[in-house]
Amino acid sequence: MLMSILLFLLYNLYKKDNKILIMTLQKKLQINIVMSNYNQRSGSYSSSYDYIFLDNLASSSYSNYFRSDLKNLKIKTTNGTECQLLYLPAYGSQGAAILARVPVGQISQTTKLLLDVHDTGTTFSSTLSTGNEVLMFDANNDTYSQFFMNYSGLSSNNDSTDGGHFLRARFVPNLEGTSPTDLFTTFASGQPLANNRVVVARFKYINGNVFVNDNATYHGSTIGGIMMQIDGTLSPDESNVKATVNYWGGEKDYCMFTGAKTLVLASSFDAYNQGSDEEGNWKQYHFHDRVGTGTSNTSDYLEGFSRNNPSKIYQSNYAEIEVSPTLYATTDFEDFNYVDLKWLMVFPSPLFAANGIPQITVTKRDKTGIRLYKGSHEYTKAYKGSTLMWDANDEDMDDTGLHIPDKIINHNWDWVF
Repeated sequence: MLMSILLFLLYNLYKKDNKILIMTLQKKLQINIVMSNYNQRSGSYSSSYDYIFLDNLASSSYSNYFRSDLKNLKIKTTNGTECQLLYLPAYGSQGAAILARVPVGQISQTTKLLLDVHDTGTTFSSTLSTGNEVLMFDANNDTYSQFFMNYSGLSSNNDSTDGGHFLRARFVPNLEGTSPTDLFTTFASGQPLANNRVVVARFKYINGNVFVNDNATYHGSTIGGIMMQIDGTLSPDESNVKATVNYWGGEKDYCMFTGAKTLVLASSFDAYNQGSDEEGNWKQYHFHDRVGTGTSNTSDYLEGFSRNNPSKIYQSNYAEIEVSPTLYATTDFEDFNYVDLKWLMVFPSPLFAANGIPQITVTKRDKTGIRLYKGSHEYTKAYKGSTLMWDANDEDMDDTGLHIPDKIINHNWDWVF
């Protein structure tokens, strides 16, 4: 009996030791995020978290440390708080991405996050669940009728790219207006307008004439972040125009979504006036919209801003999201235009919606000041009795001017520069 217990303990110790070996931390890197026009969030935004969509980590100079699916990465704040993550696999021409939930107190014009890079045999699953602030439809796993208004132009198709599925929405004319003619969500409404909103969609195919509205009401008024992608060669007059247009801003002839692309549409509602009349309570908003091919500063994008818009808006929450293929695929009208959707994600984020696309770099963890260690334990502060003798600033690692006396120096500490 004693031998059996001993073998059991040795076996579990072996498993534990090997687990520690498998989970070895290889590198601790630093993600630096700079927002050139960052503004502190307003007091009306009640959430405790912001969200940062990291879509360009694999293009950093340290990408050789990462697995291609980024699943050996963990993200922490500089005070050691682990950020919950949603891992998004690579698809088509788009690499893997991570949506990180960051405590509000850790967001500033210059945000620093720590990236734990584990060995490539380590797999971390997502820790951020969807269905609350973060909403998501995944064609590989979700039934589209539970997320979109159903009509004859929708179909789920097998996808040879990843062995999963994609949702195809065709432009099907419906002159009676009895059904939608596009992707029209049923799960994305209800978030307060003041919270801002970011819509990220990844497509297997998006091309030609497409209309996207992030605050749509079927058979009703629509207002919000609106973009149009126009291919004039498909129009009846055969005009040779190709452009991506932001409803409040300008247009770019080359900012087109072709093939498997990530489309980002961000909108911000900033109320500057409010009141009541016979129709109910209303607000007037500044509108800030962005549409782009991604969320990093290297992505091509369009911005638009409408200040002091005179429209009285009686709704207080966002409505649904509409992705609408329009007109025909060719000028011969033998085929309908269509989009193929892999997934669609919605989350509130003042970082994108109100403050500009962040510039993101990955570097080694910045240690410009002196840090105090004993063994593997790091001490940012050192005391002599109740007197603070050493304080390493967690933000920039600089010596704050307090110095360690000989008694502490000679106490078997390791100096780390």
